[in-house]
Amino acid sequence: MFVNKVLTLALYGILMSVLLSCAKEQSPTFIVPSTYRFNSPNLDSKHIYVIDTISKSFRKVTDTLGSFNRANNEIADSFNRIIQHEFLTSLLKSITFNTSDQASLVFGRLDTVGIKDNIIETKTVNTKYFLSGNQVIFDAYPDYYININNSFLELNFCQEFTLRSYKIAPGESEKKYFKTLCTDALPNTIISNIITSNPGITYDTISLEYVNYIYSRY
Repeated sequence: MFVNKVLTLALYGILMSVLLSCAKEQSPTFIVPSTYRFNSPNLDSKHIYVIDTISKSFRKVTDTLGSFNRANNEIADSFNRIIQHEFLTSLLKSITFNTSDQASLVFGRLDTVGIKDNIIETKTVNTKYFLSGNQVIFDAYPDYYININNSFLELNFCQEFTLRSYKIAPGESEKKYFKTLCTDALPNTIISNIITSNPGITYDTISLEYVNYIYSRY
């Protein structure tokens, strides 16, 4: 009889421990209101393509291509300069989700006057939004490709950087960086669109880099 009581109490204790642990391990949720502020850029992936100058066909390569096979820190230096230049005019500073379908996007510019750099707000855009899986779609900016991570702590704002090498004279090429919002999730489609939309340019190599602007919830 005593043994049965002890076993019953022990089982009850185990059951309560399991229930309490389950209660503590709650799944992450999307919180409103909440604000995500620009934190840092992050190189997500890079893809290097060689383009046939006659047929305009292209293929992805992994072999060494001189300056195109650059270290990540060298790439980071390149797009950090571009981002800083962009910040001097206007860049998305923060996103606030006010309700389940209303958000405020705050834009700003970098003020370099003084000892410490400061971001000055330039405008606020109030817009409706909705979630499609992990993607956040804003009515005012349908071209923005922004994903929220599974922990709901960060937003990834996709940017498209391309370093393009093209012929300017026989045996002579020039390299130039281009930056835009992400236009497609498939690298092959992006390269094809670049070539077809610039028929007068003879490309020989294009490096595509997907960069996420990370916005963190504080």
